[in-house]
Amino acid sequence: MTETQELMKKLTEAVMRTKEYNQYHNLLEQVKNDPGLYSRIGDYHRRSLELQMSDCENFIYENNKLQKEYYDLQNNSLSKEFFAAEHQYCVFVRELQHQFLDEINIETDFLEN
Repeated sequence: MTETQELMKKLTEAVMRTKEYNQYHNLLEQVKNDPGLYSRIGDYHRRSLELQMSDCENFIYENNKLQKEYYDLQNNSLSKEFFAAEHQYCVFVRELQHQFLDEINIETDFLEN
């Protein structure tokens, strides 16, 4: 194993010991134990992503409509806790990515408008 591979393995292991990682995966397992809830969350994620990636002229209206359709997920304690943990884990990964890109000086200015 190369030095870089060894460092990546250590980083991966360190991430897997974080509160964010473990909370997200523990809640994901709980959600998976309820196939109906897991399917509903998956449908919500899929439709939300499709909406975000579209050129929808009425984005706010469509997003509000989607939120109303999946209102039950906002009132379910497990799904609400899962969404919060998912958000925290994504923020953690995004911060890790930003730090990595900032430190190794990869040109990313072209990504900004």
